[in-house]
Amino acid sequence: MSHAAALRASSLCRLLSAEEIEAIAAIAEEQKLAAGKELFREGDPGDGVYLVLSGEIDVVKAGAGGERALARLAAGGVLGEMSLLTNDTRSATGRARGEAAVLRLPAARFRQLLAEGSPAALRMVAGIGEVLARRLASTNAKVMELAEQLEAAGGKSTPMKEEQLVELHRALQVWSF
Repeated sequence: MSHAAALRASSLCRLLSAEEIEAIAAIAEEQKLAAGKELFREGDPGDGVYLVLSGEIDVVKAGAGGERALARLAAGGVLGEMSLLTNDTRSATGRARGEAAVLRLPAARFRQLLAEGSPAALRMVAGIGEVLARRLASTNAKVMELAEQLEAAGGKSTPMKEEQLVELHRALQVWSF
């Protein structure tokens, strides 16, 4: 699959014309990963966004009891889009579950396109905004659901099950690693 075809299928590029997708594809870099190889590590600088082309990427976060699985992203999955907009460090580690390939859009080159007023980069920012707005709505719904569960339990705090924690984290941060 060409870089442009992979981007065309991505939700982040759904607002872009064919010509604009080609402009973004021109800065994309394909990376192949062996099983167990880290794409990035928690605390690393956010250097770009990744689109999973093949294989699966596990997203894990260090905790007091060791690593906790947050998400598993397959072909079409996107992670790290916030690095296109901020200089924040990675909030989790991305690791290839088996052999995998990703398409990386380097943050520095993307920001350069933004500074030049590239319509493609500006439309991608709008796409990221849509993703974040949907995620915020999902987060609000999840917070309300948890508040209602707490009220139903008589206000008593009960520990969350592992599955509930994974579900909550997915709702809050699926693509923000």
